[in-house]
Amino acid sequence: MNTHLATELSPADGYTAWASRVKSGEAIAALGIPVRIALLATYTTDFLAELIPLAGARAGITPELVPFPFGQLEQVLLDPQTALRTGDYAVLCGTHHDVAGTVDETVRRWTALWDAADRRGIRVVQLGFVPPAVDSYGAAAWRTEASRSGLVRAVNARLAELAADRVRFVDTEQLAAQIGLRNWDDPRGWFRVRQPFAADSLPWLATAIADAVAADRGLSARCVVVDLDGTLWGGVLGEDGIDGIRIGTGPDGEAFAAFQHYLRGLTERGVLLAVASKNDLDLALKAITEAPGMVLGIEDFACIRADWRPKSEQLQDISTTLRLGLGSLMLVDDNPAECAQVATAHPEVRTLCLPPAPARFPAALAGLPWLHPGTLSAEDFTRQESYRALAAAEELAAGRSLGEFLDSLDMEAAVEPIEAATVDRAAQLLAKTNQFNPTTRRHNPARVRQIAEDPQWFAATLRLRDRFADHGIVGVLLVQQHTDNAVAEIDTLLLSCRVIGRTAEDELLAAAAEWALAHGCARLTGRYLPTARNALVRELYPSRGFLPEAASTAENAVFTYELTNGALPRSPHIREARLHHGH
Repeated sequence: MNTHLATELSPADGYTAWASRVKSGEAIAALGIPVRIALLATYTTDFLAELIPLAGARAGITPELVPFPFGQLEQVLLDPQTALRTGDYAVLCGTHHDVAGTVDETVRRWTALWDAADRRGIRVVQLGFVPPAVDSYGAAAWRTEASRSGLVRAVNARLAELAADRVRFVDTEQLAAQIGLRNWDDPRGWFRVRQPFAADSLPWLATAIADAVAADRGLSARCVVVDLDGTLWGGVLGEDGIDGIRIGTGPDGEAFAAFQHYLRGLTERGVLLAVASKNDLDLALKAITEAPGMVLGIEDFACIRADWRPKSEQLQDISTTLRLGLGSLMLVDDNPAECAQVATAHPEVRTLCLPPAPARFPAALAGLPWLHPGTLSAEDFTRQESYRALAAAEELAAGRSLGEFLDSLDMEAAVEPIEAATVDRAAQLLAKTNQFNPTTRRHNPARVRQIAEDPQWFAATLRLRDRFADHGIVGVLLVQQHTDNAVAEIDTLLLSCRVIGRTAEDELLAAAAEWALAHGCARLTGRYLPTARNALVRELYPSRGFLPEAASTAENAVFTYELTNGALPRSPHIREARLHHGH
């Protein structure tokens, strides 16, 4: 992931700057997650396509563009012989010229394309439509349903609602509003070569596409780690005291308060906040709690580290406490030296050195590709509470044996079949979970739904709560019975990083074995497909009595458990419970 490129290159730099970077080839070859992307558009995408690799490098992906002529959306998605394959992305692109007839008619066309993609296992990014810059209804256009602008906005609203977690919907209307509709459109380009966008709109559109794909692949930052002095407030706490730092009053103070409001908004959709500051801890906690004008409180931070160690050590401590990889953290600091120190020690940590004016802090953070939410689930809105509970549990563990600590958590869990209400959360975990995931196979919501309805499969989620918090759905299990009925194979067994080490995996393994026995299977198998991030589960199966098969290789290790020995045991530290949705 090219963090330097992301912080130095902005869509606001314009097409000429982007095109020159593309021509030079600088940074485009940066390593990222490889993805195949088809731009399926009703207009020519040549100029847009040339910017996608640069936008991808900025976001941490390496796109391979699969070319198709414009105007061939249905032909491509309905023909199984086209070059698209399962796991590829189809970006569906239209203009307000495609919004014809009624809202229902337009929505039916585009959702039919979603259905066609679903049937082939292709992941969809749907671009919203942008209202015309000129509307015959004039100033009343946006509030008049009969106008073209009103029709476009109604279609966008319906598609966004239907998209939910099924497809990635990009609110292009909102994006165009940021730079102005008259600056977004190029009527001359539309009539001459069917290229509807002004040149300087293209970096924004390329960025939105790349960011949507990156978020879908789990590249969003999980935790924003902020400094205190010069970041959350003006002044230096140790020198100015609590009464001397600036928050909430005066131009700068109001700007710092506005930034805190922005950060709180991130926590409300599941992004964690933490503090890494060179400060006295007691004084820092007192300032967060008591300083006039503070918007954020102690409860808004999953972890607070204030001491005199290098920031890199504080970040490592936060990573360990929250059980998040360093690559999931993002440091936001006003001091270039601190950002450089962390970037040198932990290049996987994304860093943002804030601009001098605090009024520009929110835009600087919002302009980066790593905070796009992708999909949102009920668990996202309670994540902050769950990670604060994790930090509290870490403190509880001090001085105890592991067994005593696990028992003291008072855990309850339920393994429940995946149903309509939980398909999207299961698919979200499948897309994002990399550490405790032996196969890291990705299944989109349509495929999860299909698996859950197939009697040859057992598809389940695991919910967990403890004395500190209800963590919601934190595990997924997919097991397939082979056609000879003698073997059941674990396709997927994964856990969210916040419950690793709690023995919840034993609940899933036991559930898999119990289902396999009930369906007459003699053996249960599981695979370990090594990746750069899942070494944590290399010994998952051998440590539970699974034996390696003769055909196992380092790249595809297969293990078998003989069910003649009975089902695998449940965790002795977790009680079985019926945890109803929303509780």
